[in-house]
Amino acid sequence: MEALLITAVPARGLRSGLRSGLRNITVAALACCAGAAGVATAAAPQAPLATDAATVAGLADLGLAMLRQPGPANAVVSPVATAAALGMVHAGADGATEHEIETLFGPRETGPRSFKLRLPALLKEVGSGPAPSPFVMAGRVWLDQTIAAAVPAGYSHRMATRYQADATRVNFKNSEAVRGQINAWTAERTAGRIADLMPPGSVSEATLITLSSAIHFRSAWDQPFDSAKTEALPFNTAPGTAKPVPTLVDERSVLQAQVSGTQVLALPFGGAGGAAFALLVAVPAADSDVQALVKGLNGAELARWQAALQPKKCQLALPKFKIAPKATALRPLLESLGMTTAFSPAADLRPMLGRAAHKVHLGDVYAAAGITIDEQGGEAVGAAAATVQSKSLAVSPPCVVDRPFVFAVVHRLTGTPLFIGRVGDPALAD
Repeated sequence: MEALLITAVPARGLRSGLRSGLRNITVAALACCAGAAGVATAAAPQAPLATDAATVAGLADLGLAMLRQPGPANAVVSPVATAAALGMVHAGADGATEHEIETLFGPRETGPRSFKLRLPALLKEVGSGPAPSPFVMAGRVWLDQTIAAAVPAGYSHRMATRYQADATRVNFKNSEAVRGQINAWTAERTAGRIADLMPPGSVSEATLITLSSAIHFRSAWDQPFDSAKTEALPFNTAPGTAKPVPTLVDERSVLQAQVSGTQVLALPFGGAGGAAFALLVAVPAADSDVQALVKGLNGAELARWQAALQPKKCQLALPKFKIAPKATALRPLLESLGMTTAFSPAADLRPMLGRAAHKVHLGDVYAAAGITIDEQGGEAVGAAAATVQSKSLAVSPPCVVDRPFVFAVVHRLTGTPLFIGRVGDPALAD
């Protein structure tokens, strides 16, 4: 799951009317990734749709920049959720504030189209296909009753058309009650996985608007693993250091490639809609490590990996892993990427708040993500299944993931990375 929170803190005191002090704006976006219960039957691959390669690469580059931040051995981020939240801010920004957000997705010539047209179109494409789709997106704009009338109609229209966000009026003077409403909305749209997106103190009487977007991915494998075959196999957390970890084992056809020494595997999810998604796993070359792989990786290389994949039969061994959500502040990262004005008193958010935007700016960005991979596809296991297949007499080559690796949950037709992460020790639950 992914939870993103952007909040602006007043420079002095609480709100004393619309003409004094800095105002508080909160933007929240979240996503969760889990597996569906039961057995899914793989659908025939669809013909590739037109793909906006630049926007897909921009999403990957944003996610990788987030993943490079110092952190634990296991980490996961959602570039889609983060970009959607930043897009909601961009739709209400002007001047340098708008342009700096646009540069996160490329040069000035292409950035505006990325947020205004390409990202919304890509999100729609990722969520299309046979129903029910494993990718669901919802949004809501929480408006303080004192400024609701000041919000331009154009901004409300952009929220509805680009991010499927509806609007509701609240009284942020009752901040704890409103925080409870937002958290309840969040929990409902992430199957309870994110119950406390908004921590105590994240909204106050100074809050004017909160923007929340929920992104939920849920799918079983195309070919579930037999839990009876799961066994403890050694995983090399560091050179010369191995520990036994529960590992999914099977002989099957696996999409795989060797790209510049990196072993890349892809396991498709299943069902009518799930067939459009896959788990991508990349094991660094023997003379490298996961940190170096993440440092040198970019969106173009991620696309190159996916293009090189070919089905080959092998003895697959993939560790089960689970990464629980943990909030990370993104303001230093975003400022280092050039997004500085939005966090300063010079921020221009008039397209969002109209006449109520005087002296309003963003405070910080907090992101958290989590994922579970197991025999059925995720942690929401309600049924078990065994796949019966004929075995060849020859021994298939191994596809063994036995040392730290990079992974991504991708939309196969566009290459869009919903989640990107690293696993340094599958035995760690958090």
